[in-house]
This record gives sequence, structure tokens and C-alpha cells, in this order.
Amino acid sequence: MRIRQYSTRARAILLSLAFAALAILATACGGPTAVDEDAITEAYVEKALKLYADEGLDAVVSYYSSQDSIEDERYLVVVDADTYVALALPFTEVIGGVLEFLAPGGPFHGEVAKITAEGHWFEALAINPITLQQEPARYFAVPRDGLLFVSAHFTLIENVEVATREYVARAITRYENDGKDATVAHYNSRDSMDGQFYLFMVDENDLYVVHPIFPGLIGTDIKDVVATDGYELGKEIARATEEGLWVKYLWPNPLTGREESKVTWAVRHDGKIFASGYYTGVEDTTELPWTNADPQDYTKDYVDRAIERYRRDGLESFKAYYNSVASFEGQWYLFVMDANDDYIVHPVFPSLIGTDVKDVVGSDGYRLGEEIAKATAEGIWLEYLWPHPITMDDATKVAYAVRHDDMIFASGYYINQDDAPEYTKEYVREAIERYERDGLEAMVAYYNSRESHVEQWFLTVIGRDETFIVHGLFPNLIGTKAEDFVDTEGKQVGAETMKATEEGIWVQSLTRSVTGSGSSKIHIWAVRHDGMVFMSLYYDAPE
Repeated sequence: MRIRQYSTRARAILLSLAFAALAILATACGGPTAVDEDAITEAYVEKALKLYADEGLDAVVSYYSSQDSIEDERYLVVVDADTYVALALPFTEVIGGVLEFLAPGGPFHGEVAKITAEGHWFEALAINPITLQQEPARYFAVPRDGLLFVSAHFTLIENVEVATREYVARAITRYENDGKDATVAHYNSRDSMDGQFYLFMVDENDLYVVHPIFPGLIGTDIKDVVATDGYELGKEIARATEEGLWVKYLWPNPLTGREESKVTWAVRHDGKIFASGYYTGVEDTTELPWTNADPQDYTKDYVDRAIERYRRDGLESFKAYYNSVASFEGQWYLFVMDANDDYIVHPVFPSLIGTDVKDVVGSDGYRLGEEIAKATAEGIWLEYLWPHPITMDDATKVAYAVRHDDMIFASGYYINQDDAPEYTKEYVREAIERYERDGLEAMVAYYNSRESHVEQWFLTVIGRDETFIVHGLFPNLIGTKAEDFVDTEGKQVGAETMKATEEGIWVQSLTRSVTGSGSSKIHIWAVRHDGMVFMSLYYDAPE
């Protein structure tokens, strides 16, 4: 869900705070991977500290609570170190709220004690509001006079850039080895596409000779191509040199058919331009390959395709791709262990990289890592508890693992309750019973805690004043008007749920898939009781 009157960035930070992490905007405009992102983040924080030293807290709050303060899509958070209340953010709707992920009991409170006067780096998952994927971010925090100054940048975007540059480099190698005609013939075929990657190529006169998605462009001058927003993207791409350049613009995504923000790497070689790019967000509900696929079949196919990429591109290129957002397909991502059973790929929990999978134990004591390490060349299936991508609470996951070249390649999917609609109703019934038994205050306290989560299920309650009094997943939304909520298609979901009767109603909605690859359908069960609306929901498999 999103809040209608908020900006896109404001909606994104509300979502990320709900996942117990700040959503720091990615540097989606792209750039050479040699850029020192840590240094840029440190400099951004130092600039804020200088303003604080020169002009005081009021000046910092005023400036860094405005979107004018965003630089390279980084922004600053100023937090009271005693109360963990946000004093400055460029999203004013969040100011004054407790940042629970840093507060006592929060998942990263332990990092606070490590912050020194020189600053402290730590890594945590966050929802990237550009790609809308859960990605690792590097946070930099500095204390001053009882305050914490915090900013961050995402790390997976660099791997996407590596994958893009390597795709272009392979095309240039093919050109050198096989010649122009063979290269043009290969890349004008859709067989040359690699997920969202495809090549477009222009000759010495800047005329298209390759474009597998829009073959009608072949023979036209790239400098004449203008985006729908008026940006002369063709002229920018035509400026490409042998060193290469990045260009960001709007362009149709071949996987969705929708116009999206694209970041392209273009290199001038032998007078010609070789270029490809990646998309920074999916904005449609087009049916994607995994939408109605059998999850076991899709899991095995996903792993088999990963092994094919490893054989084709080599280990380093393979690792860069599968440790990047480019590799996500719905809920599917890859994790890989080397010959020593140490993780070398895990895009969701990169802190596992370098650790032995055999040391991984589930919250129920099941030694799942040791079982994964038993993978054979024929492949094995196993079932275990793993954080669910909706609530990050433990849920049942089914994984497929196969050993190839003495490495283990694995992926998996989550199992919903056998009867999700009935379980959703039962979850709401139990909440109403708890309210009747224990009273309003106890019910609110329980369902605003993570203890109340059951896999993907959590409770939301609209109070008699038509504001949220319970939100088990998005606590920062408590106190906001329910009627202000609309979904990704603009449907007034909040207003629909307030029509709930004592018998209960179903409300359908769409939301972004947590991995960012497409959308998920939500089924909300809403019941009016004692002047309030009690709700829970379940998600269809990510589309």
C-alpha cells in the first residue's frame, strides 16, 4: 500500500522503516564501478556536520528535512541518540517517529554502541525505493552532541553495473573474433537476450545496425531518438568514447512492455557504439514467466539456468550477476557455496558470504546448512524455516540444491498455508477474541509486536476515529488516516476496507513484489467489530 498524498520517496521510506531498516536511495543513474561510494557517503555526512557546527541544529533540521538536501539520491537522517526519534529527514511525514530498528530491541541497536567520534559503518537490508527490492545497504553513522547523523548507499547496484559492462564487453569480443556481420546477425536475434539485457549497436555514421527489440530503428540515426519526456537520449549515447559512458533515460522494458527508467552503458569501439543497460524499476502487472509456473519446476529451471551462465561466463562474472538485483525473478534468487561449502553468492543476506553453510542452523534447531551441504550432482530437495520476504519472520521454505563443479547451486520458494483464505479469517477471528478477552490496550500492544506475526500474516486495525491503531508490519503508519491509502493501481483500498461489515468482506489489491520483480495480489479480509475494522491479508505468489 502507499499513502496517496506522499511523494514517491516518502512512500518508499515508510515501507523500508517497516522492514526495520532505512531505505537509502540507490545511485540509479549509474556510474563507473571505480567510484568510491563509501567516500561519497562520508563526504555527504561531513557536509551536514559542518552545517551543524557553523549554524546549529535548527539549520540542519530545516535543510535536511527538505528534498533539496538529496544529493546523488543520498539523504541524511538525524536521530536523537537517547530516544531514537527522527529529527530530520527529507520526508516530513516520518519526522518525530521512533526509528525502531536502531532503538533497544531493534535489529541494529547493537551497532549504536559501536559508533565512535570518527563514525561507524554497518550493513543491513533495506527496501531500495528505486528497484523496490530488498538489498544490502552500507550505513555510515557519526555522533555529535547526543545526536546521530546517518546516511547510506546501496551496494548491489555496483554488481548490476558490472553485469551490464560485461555484457557489452562480450559483444565487443564477439565482434573482434567473428566480425561485424556475424555479430549483427547474432544480436539482432532475441536469442541473444539475457534477461533484461540486450545489445543495441550503431555504426560509424551513428545509424542503428542492431536492435532486437525495435528492429524498425535499424538504419535510423540514433541522434534523432528522443524519450517521451523530451530527453535527447540518442545524442547523449552518441557521445560515447572508448572509455564508455553511462546514460539514464526512459525506455520500454522488453520483459514488461512498459516504459521505465533505464541506465545504459555505451562504448565506442572501432568507430561503432556497443551498448546495453538495466532497468531500475518495474511498473506494471504484466504476467511474467514465473506467474503461473509450478514452483518446483521453476526453482529447478532457475538453478539450471544459473549453472549454464556459470559455464558460459566464468566464475567472477557469474558471481557479480547473481549477487546483483539483475538476477531476481519474483521470489527466486540464487545462493551458491564453493568447494569448501563457503557461501560465495547470497544477494539477500550478503553477510553470509565467506561463511560455511554447514554452520547455518534454523531457529527450530534444524541444521539446514548441513543438509544443504549433502547436495549431489542429481540434486536434492529440502524444507526448512527461513525469513519470509513479507514479514522477515520464519516461514517454511522449499529449496533445491545441486552440486556442480564441486560447488553447490541452490534456490527455493515459500509455502503458503494450504487454505490461505480460511487461515486469514481465523487470524482475524482470534484477534477479535483477544480484544474481547483482554481489552483494547492489551490487544493493541500484542498485535503491534512481531510476536503476533505468523509467517506472512499480521494484523491491521482501523480505530473508531478512522486512523490506524494497529499495524503489525508498518508501525510508522499508526495514527494516519485509513482513507488516504491507495494501492499501486490507484485503488482506494483504505476507503474500501472501511466498508467492512460484521460478516466481513474481501478487498483485493496489488502491491509491489518484495523482490521488485513485478507485483503481488493481496487479498484483505476486513471485519467491523465494536466500531473498529480488524484486518489481515494474504499474498498470492509474487508475479
